[in-house]
Amino acid sequence: MTIMAWLQYNWTDYKLKWNPNDYGGITDIRFSGKDDTITKLWKPDVLLFNSVAQTFDSTFSSNFVVKYNGEVIQNPPGILKFTCDIDITWFPFDDQICFLKFGSWTYSGQFIDLDMDLTNLNTGSNDTKSSPMPIRDKNDPQNYFVHDAIDRTYYVINGEWSLINTPGVRVVKEFDGAPYHELYFYIRIRRRTLAYGINLIIPSLVISVMTVLGFTLPPEACEKVTLETTILLSVIFFLQMVSNMSPPSSDAIPVLAAFFSCCLLVVSASVVFTVLVLNLQHRRPETHTMGPILRYLLLELFPFLIMLKRPQQQPARRFSQLNNNNILPIKRTLPADNISVMNLPCRAICRQSSTENTKKRTETKSERIIMAIKELLSQACDDLNLINKDFLALSEKFDEQHYEHQLEGDWRFAAMVVDRMCL
Repeated sequence: MTIMAWLQYNWTDYKLKWNPNDYGGITDIRFSGKDDTITKLWKPDVLLFNSVAQTFDSTFSSNFVVKYNGEVIQNPPGILKFTCDIDITWFPFDDQICFLKFGSWTYSGQFIDLDMDLTNLNTGSNDTKSSPMPIRDKNDPQNYFVHDAIDRTYYVINGEWSLINTPGVRVVKEFDGAPYHELYFYIRIRRRTLAYGINLIIPSLVISVMTVLGFTLPPEACEKVTLETTILLSVIFFLQMVSNMSPPSSDAIPVLAAFFSCCLLVVSASVVFTVLVLNLQHRRPETHTMGPILRYLLLELFPFLIMLKRPQQQPARRFSQLNNNNILPIKRTLPADNISVMNLPCRAICRQSSTENTKKRTETKSERIIMAIKELLSQACDDLNLINKDFLALSEKFDEQHYEHQLEGDWRFAAMVVDRMCL
């Protein structure tokens, strides 16, 4: 974490006291921090312990202000770079707590009583909990806690993070039998979610809804694969955005990244199921046969479980039965006396006519007429038999087409069942 701040050091040097009346009313003196005179002034070696700056102490050497009573003040500005353990589990709705650890590098508490200056502290909050009054430890009064320990008079609002509070803690620790004073300044920040909500969260929710809408398309629509593939690429893109926005960490995975990972799995599965549905949709009886187990599962059991009812199918021979009834009026139009003759084979009729001609051996005009009529009837019988055969062949062809259409309907209904189950 990097912040720009002004540090304020106050300490008392008993060697730098004087009487202003003896020196023309001079009450304070300023020494440059870059001059060699700084080596003649004692300065506490208070450093930022968790600094990651290249020079470790990244503060600028500002002037020293020495007052007549021995008080020395230095306000060095600096760009502080320090370590911060972050938890990105709830990214981008996360709160982070970082701290700055200050302490003397070589002096123990026997020489330096390191403490916080809580006078004239502007915490930027009207909350009673932000009072600079310290809360001391009952077991060790030297240790205390302050709800807000950083002055926010010149605080500049950040566009990505909002500052919640800045508590401080003073801790006295034993090291090699000597007490060492440490000051911890905590910075609690909260990520602003407006930009993430508009650019990341809302589009991700829309894409997730589109994943479900992909299953509402008809099974025969080939655009299902195109839609699901486009959604898959979009989810991968947003997952990459989350990876680039969130800091790399192996301790926790953002919930948003886990959400996109789940969406990635769901969309990938939807692509696979869509391909399966299209495969079932375009199967034909000439290439695939539905076995009894598969027929029971896809046409009976699964539709019952998902409450999907198939429209009632008409019998496959309804067309042939309807057309066989049309033959009866043709037979009824023949004379009643000739019904038995019509039911006989044509060869029998021809033989009977030949026998009668042999017995009578007469060639009267009436007999020739009767013979002509019988020949016409015999020819008509042959024609009717041919028509009947053609009609039966046509009826069988229509029955076969109807049966194949019914088998294709079974595959289409199976694809619909699988598509509904995937939804």
